Amino acid sequence: MTERIAVETVETDLGPMVVASSSRGVVAVVAGRDEAALVAGIRRRVPGAEIVAAASPHAPWLVGWAAAARRDPPPLDLRGLTPFDADVYRFVAGLAWGERATYGDVAVAVGRPGAARAVGGAMGRCPLFPAVPCHRVVRAVDGWSGWGGSDDLKRRLLEREG
Repeated sequence: MTERIAVETVETDLGPMVVASSSRGVVAVVAGRDEAALVAGIRRRVPGAEIVAAASPHAPWLVGWAAAARRDPPPLDLRGLTPFDADVYRFVAGLAWGERATYGDVAVAVGRPGAARAVGGAMGRCPLFPAVPCHRVVRAVDGWSGWGGSDDLKRRLLEREG
């Protein structure tokens, strides 16, 4: 049986976002309306999946999270990712609202001490923000910087989480 992945664009307090969900959880999220980029990434990760424009069961979570009304993490579908990236994303997804970890902390937590730069690479290519709250991973030198998004957005997200 072919796996079905629902893709939906939603309006959030942080702007439009596209979310893709399978029966296992969130497969990918992208800021903006670029469904084509999201679908291309899913096709590489989950070959043979039927990708359809349909209501995503995780869209309400995404809208609630963007409005700071939802703090619980959604389930993740990490298929097609490298084992290292999947380990990093699982750990980061478990960081609580308002909690921060350094790249080095994450590297140690996933059993790869000394791999802080590799964690930074995983964060930079993460297809699951905000289901994986990448903004909570910070540089040890200043306690806030470092990620693939805008510095302004990261600061706003960290400030709202306390």
